[in-house]
Amino acid sequence: MSEAPGTEYFRWFYDTGVWKRMHYRGIRVLKVPSDMWNYQEIFAERRIDWVLETGSLHGGSALYFADLLQLNGARGKVISIDMDGSKNMLRQHPRIEFWLGDSASPEMVARLREHLPEERGALFAILDSDHSKAHVLREMEAFLPLLRRGDYLVVEDGCVNGHPVRPEFGPGPYEAVEEFLARHPNAFTPDRAREEKFGITAAPNGYLIRN
Repeated sequence: MSEAPGTEYFRWFYDTGVWKRMHYRGIRVLKVPSDMWNYQEIFAERRIDWVLETGSLHGGSALYFADLLQLNGARGKVISIDMDGSKNMLRQHPRIEFWLGDSASPEMVARLREHLPEERGALFAILDSDHSKAHVLREMEAFLPLLRRGDYLVVEDGCVNGHPVRPEFGPGPYEAVEEFLARHPNAFTPDRAREEKFGITAAPNGYLIRN
């Protein structure tokens, strides 16, 4: 089978560590630029009102999402969850709440359920914390009841375990999505057009629309 267009470039982008030397407004962000462009299109087209992010790390992506909410006149905030806030370069922002803890724990899900308003608009959720298959599955199962029809979910870093980088990684996000969709075949519609739009993505198999 021939490789998809852009695969060689993506390997270069990943293996040379370009993604580790990127910043958004001075805050480090570990994303693929074409994915970030996709995200801002999703925000505008779907009128995203709230953001749920797992894996805050340096805070660059949370700042990006907060700016998108502000620019689009959304009412909500970014809730960004991480086990360890020691690398966060941002710390505080009026549009962001940084929470510490296990993103998939029952306690965190209960806190999210209490915090998200009943009358909210569309939500954008992005999973970018522990990339093991087991953890991503836990997150997807935990957040499924919180997501409503039309909400958007991105499962990042399905590119590992040979899709097409780090073949030694072991089962990760890509495999988690496969198993989750097999368990819940009617929960999401894969957004293949969005995933394939630029020819490269760190989230293969990971652009999903809640049914």
